[in-house]
Amino acid sequence: MRITEIEIKNFRAFYGSYQIDLHNAGKNLLIYGENGSGKSSLYLALKLFLESAVRDHQFEAHQNIFIKDSESGYIKLCLRANRHSRQYAYEWSKTTVKETNDPLIIDASKTKGFLDYKTLLATHYIQREQETVNIFDLLVNTLLANTINDVTDQSFSDNWAGVQQAIPRRNTRRKIEALEERIQNFNIGLASKLENLKKQASEILGKFEYNVMLDFDFLGITYNRNNKALDNQQILLKVKFFDKNIPSHHHFLNEAKLSAIAVAISFSSFLLQPESDLKILALDDVLIGLDMSNRLPVIDIIKKYFSDYQIFFMTYDRAWYEIVKQRTEDSEWKYAEFYFSQTDEYEIPIYIENKAYLEKAKEYFETNDFKACVIYLRTAFEVAIKKFCEKRNLQIKYRENSKDLTSNDFWTAVQKERDGKLLLEQKLIDDIELYRSIILNPLSHSRIVLETKKEIAEAIKVVEKLETELKEKEK
Repeated sequence: MRITEIEIKNFRAFYGSYQIDLHNAGKNLLIYGENGSGKSSLYLALKLFLESAVRDHQFEAHQNIFIKDSESGYIKLCLRANRHSRQYAYEWSKTTVKETNDPLIIDASKTKGFLDYKTLLATHYIQREQETVNIFDLLVNTLLANTINDVTDQSFSDNWAGVQQAIPRRNTRRKIEALEERIQNFNIGLASKLENLKKQASEILGKFEYNVMLDFDFLGITYNRNNKALDNQQILLKVKFFDKNIPSHHHFLNEAKLSAIAVAISFSSFLLQPESDLKILALDDVLIGLDMSNRLPVIDIIKKYFSDYQIFFMTYDRAWYEIVKQRTEDSEWKYAEFYFSQTDEYEIPIYIENKAYLEKAKEYFETNDFKACVIYLRTAFEVAIKKFCEKRNLQIKYRENSKDLTSNDFWTAVQKERDGKLLLEQKLIDDIELYRSIILNPLSHSRIVLETKKEIAEAIKVVEKLETELKEKEK
């Protein structure tokens, strides 16, 4: 089972509606996104959607802050078993929760692998002030929360909750014996699973070629009758470097090795989750502690161990985005980009994926949201002229930093003559110049002069005509 389409409306950074088409095959998705552009909101949209049936997530707590009270929001997912099978649609919104109670979604929520840099930090940075790294809570309540204890046939999170609830108010012999039996079953099951985790994590960590080995020191939970408390809530992360024990490895090893250890533990924990028809692996900027050469093994790890998962890979690092694009197959992956923009009233992400931005501009125009309309209109203009300059190999004004190039630099190149002839008709150039205050002026500043509806409508027609003419000249 794969996600074939994602639709998000008025959720966190997403102002208005956005559709992400992953095709009938349910492709993996690689996203480049500027900070604040919406990629992490997409990550959370998927995560909270899957968890909505098993946790008390309220959609209204995550609605976009700029929408009017009367406007509704939602997250919709469409799923198929394969490209030829029937499509199923599910929705999570303020008024619709029951659709995510489907067993398919519930099972997927237990199998999912969602990882961001904050989770990675829990294995080393958060405990910087300590001499040891205790990952008991991280494993039992997060990474292995849904993993089944083979002794009790319960998930470890439920199993641990049951142990805590069984602490008696009065230390009667019968209740203590019942509690200690629960504790023993928990300890045996967790120790066994930690051996599996150690083996898998060491294998994945070996892909980084760091000569680092892992172990998990778990002595077992005990009941303190005097304090009526559970002692030894510890799973100490032990590390060997070149076969030498490193007592405080998180103080000794560099950020790259610590990040690799965290990635290995997290990935391995996902592989110990129960089976489901829909398997999701979502990674949001998890590799920022690794330099470029040390990131490359992650691509191979994903291909080898998560080939039956649908991958959502998000990064703000443009160079890394391009490398992953080069090392993945177009037939299995979809590539998209998010950019940040804003009006004087609200922020808005721009989603780019070989899509007709002009159509998006028209959608906002029809709803009288002219500021959002103009943002997409300008994006359509910029994409068209940049693509044309690349196709025709036009000379662009030199700037030491390519990020300093403006849309006007590309527009100037498009207007120039070649072989004594203008590349565009003079009438079209004149029309663009007439509406350049709408088309070319960046709308990312706090003060915007809103153009009239008629002028925006005419500007849409001009950009549409420009797109058509440029496409003809690209042939």
